[in-house]
Amino acid sequence: MNKNPIRIAAALGLCAALVCGFLAAFSGCGAPASPGEQETTHVPPAQDTGLVLNVFQPHRSRAAFWEELAADYKALTGVTVAVRTANSAAPATELKEAFKEEEGAHGASNAPGLFFFTNPREHAAWKDNAADLIDTTACQRLADRRLALTVNDQVVGLPLAVEAFGIICNKKILNEYFNLSEKESGFNSLADIASYRELEELVKDIDANKAALGLDGVFAAPAYKEGESAAWSTRLLSVPVGYEMEQRKLGATGEEINRLDLRYETGYHGFYDLHKGYGTTNEGLENRSYADAVREFATGRAALVLGGTDFLGHLNSAVGRTVEAEDIAFLPAFMNIEEYKAQGLAFEVTEYAAINGKADQEKIKAAGEFLNWLVTSERGMDFLVNKLGLTAPYDNIIENAPPVNALAADALGWLRKSEITNAVTYGVLSPGEEFRDKVLGTGLYDYHRGENTWDRFKADLSAGWETHRARMEENW
Repeated sequence: MNKNPIRIAAALGLCAALVCGFLAAFSGCGAPASPGEQETTHVPPAQDTGLVLNVFQPHRSRAAFWEELAADYKALTGVTVAVRTANSAAPATELKEAFKEEEGAHGASNAPGLFFFTNPREHAAWKDNAADLIDTTACQRLADRRLALTVNDQVVGLPLAVEAFGIICNKKILNEYFNLSEKESGFNSLADIASYRELEELVKDIDANKAALGLDGVFAAPAYKEGESAAWSTRLLSVPVGYEMEQRKLGATGEEINRLDLRYETGYHGFYDLHKGYGTTNEGLENRSYADAVREFATGRAALVLGGTDFLGHLNSAVGRTVEAEDIAFLPAFMNIEEYKAQGLAFEVTEYAAINGKADQEKIKAAGEFLNWLVTSERGMDFLVNKLGLTAPYDNIIENAPPVNALAADALGWLRKSEITNAVTYGVLSPGEEFRDKVLGTGLYDYHRGENTWDRFKADLSAGWETHRARMEENW
């Protein structure tokens, strides 16, 4: 029997946790410790252990932060963490070369034991090196197990960072609406909006009262200037595609995603029509930038706008804004999808961590301990959240070290709502900028102004996805 050293180390930790009596059931990743507890993987030695853990991280801008963390970890544990940073614009290629070194005659004393990557399609480059992380403490602490990158029932990547996408709401305007005596709906708070039908009723009634609320429209109108349409094109499309991938059991590492069934296009169509019918304007969309839409929202002319956890940066740049960070919150981009009555936000993993299963057992164990420490210790959580500014989707981080970004903190809260199903999306699998602008963006714009039918748009979308995905495959 082939014994997994990560599983063995994790099993010992879990036995100790059982004695303490704080294990609870968790689907897919074993049994986690109480989220409020901080992990201690082992007693820090008094001197250098002589063990070197090589780590590959692809972002040059944060190399100094990693060096600082490595020094802290050595002082705590005696283990040297040697951080290797990609020196080119193609970190996946450098990682692949690093593993080739491992296959040399003398093994790989400096091959990565722990490595980070951003695109699940990169799995093809290092799939033979991927250890199964299913029994690690880090995996057990995930707020949503579906965020892990799973291949053949093995967890080969754990998320270090996620981005969320949905409807950004102006809470001040909505609270004014909830307090209107003239409103026809029975809604009294955002918590009352939990489905597409309720969203539709809310939008229509806000529109009926938009004069009293000082609005030009309910939604900020879409932007279709070239390169500016992502919120209404690829990011919105990622919601039904994410649910389709889950229903069809499509992996993010293979070629199955090269063809879409578009099985939820009616929900997508309905949401887009709601947005189109109750926006601030239908004029000049081809010249509108995302900043124009943000400005409408930021100055109180629109109550809702599509956006993600990066929205605060856009908001803070808006001229004449009257909306502050504490005034905004997320609502899901609800779509009328039969299989998903209770929908949440759309989440995309923007960085994964993985362990080299071909390293020797001592280094595999060291990599697992470092990864567990990174996402569970006070120092590791502070590093991820405050130094790197990542939205890390782990229960203990949500409870003990939530991000300062109000939208990111709000998004993490959605991960812990057991009654809803968030959409797990893969924007990196979308077929590129030409598809976004020439197929999806142009097609939606033509439909929006009545020069294209939805059926024609759907056919072009399906064909364009397949064509542009094929071009992507040529480069892998």
